[in-house]
Amino acid sequence: MRHSKLGLFALVGIVGALGCKAGKSSGSTGLNGGASATGTPGGTMATTGTFSTGSGTGPSTSSGNSCAKFTAQGKQATVAMLFVLARNASMSTSGKWPAAQQAIVAAIDQDAFNSLSLGLVSFPQSYVNPPDCLCKAESLSICSTCADCTAQQITIPQVSCGIGGLPEVAINVAGTMKSNDSSGVRHEVYQFLTSHQPDNDANNGAPIYDAMVAGYDALKLQNTDKRVLILISDGGFSCTSLSSPNRPGYFDGACNDWEYPDTVNALITQQRTDATKPTNTFIVGLPGSNTNGGMTGSWANAPYSMRLALSTYAVSGSPTTVDPTCSSTAMFTKPGSDPAKPCHIDLSAGAFDASKLADAINAIRGQALGCIFALPDPPPGQTIDPNQVNVQVTQSGMTTTVPRRSNPTDMCLNDGCWDYTTDGKVELIGKACSDNTTGVTTKVDIEVGCMTIIK
Repeated sequence: MRHSKLGLFALVGIVGALGCKAGKSSGSTGLNGGASATGTPGGTMATTGTFSTGSGTGPSTSSGNSCAKFTAQGKQATVAMLFVLARNASMSTSGKWPAAQQAIVAAIDQDAFNSLSLGLVSFPQSYVNPPDCLCKAESLSICSTCADCTAQQITIPQVSCGIGGLPEVAINVAGTMKSNDSSGVRHEVYQFLTSHQPDNDANNGAPIYDAMVAGYDALKLQNTDKRVLILISDGGFSCTSLSSPNRPGYFDGACNDWEYPDTVNALITQQRTDATKPTNTFIVGLPGSNTNGGMTGSWANAPYSMRLALSTYAVSGSPTTVDPTCSSTAMFTKPGSDPAKPCHIDLSAGAFDASKLADAINAIRGQALGCIFALPDPPPGQTIDPNQVNVQVTQSGMTTTVPRRSNPTDMCLNDGCWDYTTDGKVELIGKACSDNTTGVTTKVDIEVGCMTIIK
């Protein structure tokens, strides 16, 4: 307890022939015949037949749309995304709860989330009996257990540190049903957010560690390609003195109740590196998550830099998607100072409203899903020549053919490009990737049959 504070892209394929553009290309023979190819909605499209990533360059002799055999929508992996949301007493201040309600609903109602599976865990969920350390502190050490305190008629209230074993909103595919429909997981999230409020207890318990464990366990039950947990919190992890098995914690004046950030980092890293069902973790810090000990009103704060702790959690949770300019090498120490540039999504400073949190959730969707797309299935009996593949990206109604890079060390930071992964998928690189991960209504189309445009 804190006694006193003790996705997915909307990928819409265009089936039919799209033209080749003149430019450098890798030469090979085309596919015979033409057909449209689409994948299973929400899943990846497997490549069949022979695949080779050999290349040669030469001028394109194609013009118009005569060379294109088919164009299919790009498909990313299926994804389950679970929110772990603070509902402790301090969330009732500074308009944080109303903003969280509006932001989550506004974000997940976007079409870009249609193919995701969504769910929600909040914390705390219930009240539980207090730990003996609190009883002893409150009774000036005259009792040895909480039972003794009760016998001596010393009133020790229950504490808000309870977490159940299941998400309050079970993980399900979003589909096209929105929050204002009569059913569906978006509707269930909306109903939960509008029917629940932050706790109003004085101890302001935040059993975040146990809430995250419940979230990870739920995500592991999902038959999906990717798993994403998003923690949205306004402060430190507490309730450690009630952990079972016991975990060490920093002293809060009565109990060793503040979670060790090293313990949290170990949990997050373990989930990300799980050999069979890995989960990436993203961290959003709300107002109140920028403390360095001391008090905020009547609530105490964790005795260390919260920005530093949350920043390290973000790096542990998804190191390949953090801002490359953030303080990703900063290690947690109790006396450590705030990082120069936090690696988590830090909304703790300045004006806070629902739009900022909604933008953060949408950014996480893009970062989590990445920029890798499976090639489409070719027509029956045919193969895809990897030297006759082109990638077209549409944003805001404007379609651009993205070239394949010729130099594998080219990061394409200013102009964007694509290349094949080691297992033969298409990966957008540099600006092409960043544009797509931030786009809400991006379309990625893979065209087969024309000489590949080379950067």
